[in-house]
Amino acid sequence: MPFPPKIALRWRFLVPILSAIALIFSGAQVLGQTPVSSTAQISGQSWSGSRGVQKTTAEIMADPAARALRQHIYLKREHEIPGRESRPQDGSAPQESHWPLRSGQRTNAVIPNVATVFSGQTIATTFDGVTGPTQTGSFPPDSMGAVGPSQFLIFVNGRLRTFNKTTGHADGALEANPDVFFGSVMTPVPGSGDNFTTDPQVRYDRLSGRWILTTIDVPSSSSNNIGDLPNRILIAVSDAASAGVISGSTVWTFYFVQQNTVGGFNTGEALDYDSLGVDNNALYVGGNMFDAASGSLVTTSAFVIRKSSVLSGGPIVATAFRGLLSGGDGPDSPRGVDNSDSAATEGYIIGSSDATFGRLVLRRVSNPGGTPTISANIPITVNSTAEPITVDHLGNTGGFNGRLDGLDDRLFAAQIRNHRLWTAHNIAVTSAGVASGSDSQRRNAARWYELDVPVGSGAPAVVQSGTVFDSASTASSARQYWVPSVAVSGQGHAALGFSTAGTSFRVNAATAGRLATDTFGTLNAPALFTASNSAYNPSGDSGNGNGSRRWGDYSFTSVDPNDDMTMWTVQQFCDGSNTYGLEVAKLMAPPPATPSSASSSVPGGQSSVNVTITGTSFSGSGFFDPGAGFARRIATTVSGGVIVNSVTYVDATHVTLNLNTVSASAGAQNVTITNPDGQAQTGNGILTVGAGSPSPTPTPTPTPTPTPTPTPTPTPTPTPTATPSPTPTATPNSTVATPVISPNGGSYRRKVFITLSCSTPAATIYYTLDGSTPGPTSRVFQSEFKLTSSATLKAKAIAAGYQDSAVATASFLVKRRR
Repeated sequence: MPFPPKIALRWRFLVPILSAIALIFSGAQVLGQTPVSSTAQISGQSWSGSRGVQKTTAEIMADPAARALRQHIYLKREHEIPGRESRPQDGSAPQESHWPLRSGQRTNAVIPNVATVFSGQTIATTFDGVTGPTQTGSFPPDSMGAVGPSQFLIFVNGRLRTFNKTTGHADGALEANPDVFFGSVMTPVPGSGDNFTTDPQVRYDRLSGRWILTTIDVPSSSSNNIGDLPNRILIAVSDAASAGVISGSTVWTFYFVQQNTVGGFNTGEALDYDSLGVDNNALYVGGNMFDAASGSLVTTSAFVIRKSSVLSGGPIVATAFRGLLSGGDGPDSPRGVDNSDSAATEGYIIGSSDATFGRLVLRRVSNPGGTPTISANIPITVNSTAEPITVDHLGNTGGFNGRLDGLDDRLFAAQIRNHRLWTAHNIAVTSAGVASGSDSQRRNAARWYELDVPVGSGAPAVVQSGTVFDSASTASSARQYWVPSVAVSGQGHAALGFSTAGTSFRVNAATAGRLATDTFGTLNAPALFTASNSAYNPSGDSGNGNGSRRWGDYSFTSVDPNDDMTMWTVQQFCDGSNTYGLEVAKLMAPPPATPSSASSSVPGGQSSVNVTITGTSFSGSGFFDPGAGFARRIATTVSGGVIVNSVTYVDATHVTLNLNTVSASAGAQNVTITNPDGQAQTGNGILTVGAGSPSPTPTPTPTPTPTPTPTPTPTPTPTPTATPSPTPTATPNSTVATPVISPNGGSYRRKVFITLSCSTPAATIYYTLDGSTPGPTSRVFQSEFKLTSSATLKAKAIAAGYQDSAVATASFLVKRRR
C-alpha cells in the first residue's frame, strides 16, 4: 500500500543570524563559532514510564508473523523541513571545499571516475544484508546496521537480520519483522487504523555489553490518514547475560516513550527522522516535530533517556527538551552523538543550522545520567554548504521524477571521541567542490567534519573538514556521492560510507578513508564495494508522488568493538533489476609496522628481561593496542623457544617486550607482532639471544599520536636509532640475492609504478629514494608503489642467517606534466 501524501507542509519564515565568525590569530586558521555563555542551562520536562516488557528471541520468532513479510509495501514520504533551500549563506563561511586552507590549493582532491582506487582502509568482507522491497516492504529501507562482538545486525524498515561477521552469512539467530519484534510496545490504534515501525537505529554498546535498538512507529486513524496520530519512541535492549551475542535465549526488554506527553501535557506532535546517540550515561534521541493532524512543522526536539533505567528493567526515565529552534536558529534534524568514553560526563545534540547554510548548531547536555539540562544553541561556522539535488542514474526511465532523493543537507550520524566530534552530510557543489545552490552543473558531494568540542565550556571549532566530489566539468559526466556517514577508530583513522550514482553510472555503494597522519582536510579517493549492472526503476516507487524516488534516509559506519581498529559500513545500492540492496563492508586498517630492530640483545637463561622493538611504518602501518576493556589486544611471538611474558604498547612504531629466555636457543630470532585485528608482521632475525649481558633498555621517544589541530601537517618524531644486532657468522655463499628493481630506471611522464623482488626466501627488502644506502631503518618494500617525482632508488635485501645483499641502484627521471 503506498504511503498517502500528508497535508502539504506550510512554509516557515526563517530568520537568519549571521553571528558566527572565522578568527585568525598567531598565524593559525581557526574556523568555528562566536563564543557563547556556557553557564546558561535549560531544564527539560521529565517523565517516568512503565517497566520494560521482556521476551526472548525464540519467543518472538515463534510467532509466524515474525518471519513473514509485511502485508503491504509502504512508500514513506519524508517530512523535509520546509524552506531550507531558501536559506542564506553564513557570511563568515569560507567558499572552499576543505579546511584548513592550504596555500596554493583550492580543493582537497580531484576525484576521478574510477571504480577501485586506494582507500585509507582495505575493503575485506562484503555481503548484501537485505533486498528490497521484496524483503522489506518499504521505500526507502532507512539504511541501518551495526557491528557487535561476533555478529552484524541489519535493522531496516521491515526487517531485522543477524549475520556471522566472519563469514558474512545470515546466521538465523534473529530474522524478524520489526513490527512484530516491537509489537508489545507499539501505539494502540483504532480498529480501522494502521501502524508500523520506521526510522530504525541500532548500536552495540561496548560499555554495557548490550545491543540497543530504537525506532518510531507511525500510528494512523485509518489507511487513508497515515501518521495522523502522535507516535512513540520504541526501544529494545538485549540482556547482559548474552554478552552481545544474539541467540534464541537472548532476553530483550522493550520500552516506549510517549513523546507527545512527556512533561504531563499533550503536544499533539509526531516525531520524525529520529536519531540515536549512546554514551555511558544516556540515550540521546533527536528529531523533527510535526503536528500529527496537519503535518506542519512545529520545531525540533531532543529526548534524553537515562541509560541506567533501560539497563535495569525500568521504569524508563526520559527528559524532553522541546523547542530547539529558538532565538532564530537551532539544529534541524538533530542527531544524538555516540561516545564510547567510559568517563564521559556530558552528552551532545548537533544538526545543520535552521537559519543559514554554512553553519552547524550544537547543544551540550549536562548531567545526562541524572536530571539533565541542555545548553543554548552553540553555532559553529563551517565551509559553505548548499541544498543537495536529486540524483540521476544510468538506466533511469522515469525522467526527472525517476531520479533518486538527495534529501536535504541534514547530518546523518555523529560520533565523538577524545573531544573530537565527527559527522557528515551531503551538499551540492561545483566541479571545484565548492558549495553552490545555483550552478547549472552542480552535483552532490559528501562533506565531513572533525570538530573540537571542549567539555563543559569553550567554543567548538573546526579542526578539519573535506569534501568527496567528482571534478568532471559537467554534471552529466560526474559521479555523485550522497547519504554519507563517518566513523573514527582508536588509531585516529577515519572511514566514510555512502551511495554513489550519476547519469553515466549505476547506483552503487562506496567508501573513502583517511589515516591519522594524512594531511588535514584530505581524504583518499573513494572505492566502490559493489558492482551493480542493473537499472533501478521500481514499479512501487515511480517518484511521481515525491518528485523523486526515495533513497537511503540513513547511513551508518561503526567501529568494531573487539579491536577498535576495524570499521564496518552499510550502504544502499541497486542489487538487481529494479531492486535495492543494503551492502555491508568490513574495512581493515593498515597492518602493523614491520619489526626492524631490537634495542639490545638479550641473554639466555633469564625468566624476565625487557627489550624494546622498533618497527618501520609504511603506508600508514603501525602497532596498536586499544587498551583495557577490549576482547583483542596486541600480541607478540618470538622464535627459538623465547616466551613472551607481556607486551606493552608504546606508540605506532615501538613496543616493549618482557621475555623469558630460560629455554631459548641462542642466535638471531624472529619477532612477530600481531595487531588486535589479526594482521601480523615479522622481523626476521632482529633479536639476538645469548649474546652476553643485556644492554640497558632505552626508553624510546614515543611517536606522538597526531593531534588534529588546524595547523600544517606536523613533522613526525624521528624513529629512534636502533642498536644493531650482531650479524650472524655466514657460511660460504650465504649472501642474500641482490634485489631486482622493475623497471630498472628510465625516463617517465608523470609517474611510474615500481616493484622490488628477491629470490632469497624470507628476505626483507629495504629501500631508499634519496640515493642513501638502505638499512633496517629504511622503508620496507611490501607491494608495488607509485613514484611521481625523480629519484635514485637503492634497495638491499636482508635475511636471518645470511650476509646482506649487494645494493641495487636505479635512477628514475619523472617528468612533470606541462
